[in-house]
This record gives sequence, C-alpha cells and structure tokens, in this order.
Amino acid sequence: MLACLPSCGPVDPEPSGPTRSLGLGLVQGTDAPGDPAAVALVARRTRCGGEAPVLLCSGALIAPDVVLTAAHCLAVFGEAGPYEVFLGPTLLPEPGPGGRFVRVTRAVAHPEFVPATHTWDAALLRLAVPVTDVPPLRLPQAGDAPVAPGDPVRAVGYGDTKDAARPSGQRRQGLLQVTGVTGSAFQAGPAPAMTCVGDSGGPVLGGPEGNEVLLGLTVSGDVACRTEAVQVRVDALEDFVRPFLEEAPP
Repeated sequence: MLACLPSCGPVDPEPSGPTRSLGLGLVQGTDAPGDPAAVALVARRTRCGGEAPVLLCSGALIAPDVVLTAAHCLAVFGEAGPYEVFLGPTLLPEPGPGGRFVRVTRAVAHPEFVPATHTWDAALLRLAVPVTDVPPLRLPQAGDAPVAPGDPVRAVGYGDTKDAARPSGQRRQGLLQVTGVTGSAFQAGPAPAMTCVGDSGGPVLGGPEGNEVLLGLTVSGDVACRTEAVQVRVDALEDFVRPFLEEAPP
C-alpha cells in the first residue's frame, strides 16, 4: 500500500518541461531495487491520492531525516517551496506498491552555489519524520580513497532513459567511469550508462559492493545524455553537510 502523510500542503503550478540541468532514469542503465536510500524529490501534492507526482530531481538519504540533493533542484519553487521525497522503486506513471512520500520541512541550498556553472550545486532537505527502515548512504570518511580518474562509479536516479519503453520515474542504476577531478567536482563518461534529465541530485557511489560510499551527486551533463556527466564531490561538502546533520530536528 502506498503510504502518505496525513497533511499534503498546497503546491504551486507545475513547472515547465525539464532541461538537462533541471533534474538531471539513466540511459543504458538497469533497475535498482536494492538502492532504497536513493529517493525522488517531488513537488508536494495537494492531496494524497489521485494526483500524478511531479518529479523534480533525485536525491540521497544521508541520515534518517536528511536528504542531500542538487541546489538547482530548488530553482522552480525556491528554498521555501512545497516538497516531498518519495521512497520506492516506481514513482511514475503512478507510485508502485511499497512506495511512500515524506514531507520536507526545510530546504537549504549551499551558500556558494553558482547556478551558471553548477559550482557547489548541493542542497540539504530536512524530512518531517525520520525514515527508520532504510539505511542511509555512507558519507566519505578520512580513511576512504578520494575519487580519481579511471575509477568506476555507479549512479542511481529516477530520470530519463531515452527509451520510450522505459519512462522516467523508475529508480535505475548504471556504471560510469571518472574522467577528471577538481577540488569540488568530478566528471564521468559512459561505461556504458549515462545520467540524464531527472537524475540530478541522485547519488553517485564508489567502492566495493556492500561498503559503497557516496562520492558525488549528479548535477549536469551534455544535452544528449551521451558523453559527459558532472558530479559535485560529497567529501568537499563536509563544512556544509556536517552542521546540518548536527542540528536538533524541530
């Protein structure tokens, strides 16, 4: 059964069609039933049933009540906008069995976010109730090797697949390979998958199976979703993420 919080707040008019940078599932990817901490960011519905969700972006659960996503995902409604996150493998064309929505009570974009370049393109979301049955994704720690060119990484998201038979709104995964690294971001190419519209804010993971670490967040890429994806480095976001995690929830 689809779970829903009792109060569904008002929502502004639906945004226009997504661009490559707004809501960057995965081209040449596969279903991702084993990634419950990869979530979808949606515009909050006015009622809890009979209303099609509006997919804005993907996101990463990093604490029971905190989701990390891309800052540009807040562009349409702003930090004070009406948001929910969806947990479950199928959001569209309608939420599948076992999926549930959780209301977002607070959204904060990185204070140094530059929309034109996607520099520090990250935002944090506080959930109304903690998600206690889904293990959060593991954040980078001091002993973890930093991301490097040539590394294989795994992206997860709910975005476009460029396949009419596989619409967006399905949680999917795919392998990419890191092609370049800067102090705050890294680039990746297809191996053979590629992120696309709707995957922005979604987790990009690395490391051994069973001990993967959240290396980055998808933030942009080429319009055709074929050659390049750009990710913000999560290890570079520590000064932004840590104080939010340490705050006492309201």
